[in-house]
Amino acid sequence: MSNNLKLAVNTSIYDGYDLDTTLASIKKCGFDYFELAYNQGYVGNLNQDLFSVENANLVNQLKEKYALSTLALGCTMDLSTEGLADIFLPRLRFAQLIGAKYINVCTTKLENKTKLIENLKSLRSTLEETGCILCLENAGDYNFNAFVTLEDGVELLNEVGTDCYAMNFDPGNMVTYDKQLDVVQQSLASLEYCQHFHIKDVSILENQFRFVPLGEGMIDYTQVISALKQKAIPCSFEIPLRIYRELDSTPKRFEQAVDLSVIEATLIQSKGYIDSLI
Repeated sequence: MSNNLKLAVNTSIYDGYDLDTTLASIKKCGFDYFELAYNQGYVGNLNQDLFSVENANLVNQLKEKYALSTLALGCTMDLSTEGLADIFLPRLRFAQLIGAKYINVCTTKLENKTKLIENLKSLRSTLEETGCILCLENAGDYNFNAFVTLEDGVELLNEVGTDCYAMNFDPGNMVTYDKQLDVVQQSLASLEYCQHFHIKDVSILENQFRFVPLGEGMIDYTQVISALKQKAIPCSFEIPLRIYRELDSTPKRFEQAVDLSVIEATLIQSKGYIDSLI
């Protein structure tokens, strides 16, 4: 893999597995980076203890054990929540402890946009103190439709600035929210505003959006990967195999964890697809 493309694995694909098993598997599949997925509603066992010093120490021990690094942390929650600055403080401190600069977050419902902007501004001082960049991600479902198109994201950044805020664009999310949008064009144009990028592919199977290995779905990543490499934007495979979305974008979670062999085959195939493009 080119040194210009820092490609991580978002741990949502391992939902249901402990962190030691997860990081050992990521290394086994040939990756050097991971992105912890501490996303509300999308992974199991999410609690405030995950953002503790004790857990940060554990993460750092396992990073050393498996010779892995991390650049980003997934922290999606409703960003219009009252008291967000206090809720988010432990997340940003935790990110600083494990060396994750980019904090990837979806936004909120469109009706809560005013509160969203107020809350984003309230995080500025802690972002400045920790050196973290809050990367806003486009919606994959209607719970976060304050940011659907690139233009929506640009409008938000115009409100809060681009010193502590940026985008984490996700083409797969765009497809599941509105497959009529030109996802490749939007992805390429987003790179001017991105400091991180999520890579996932999507197919419609059994009248549901399912996440699939790269190259098997609806998105042609050829131009996007070339541009990501050229701009050296960090990215991660966010392929949440335990999640599917209804055709109206409603997210659902399968009861059983995905078999480890399926996860590893998906990652290895997806990595091979990216390698073939670069």
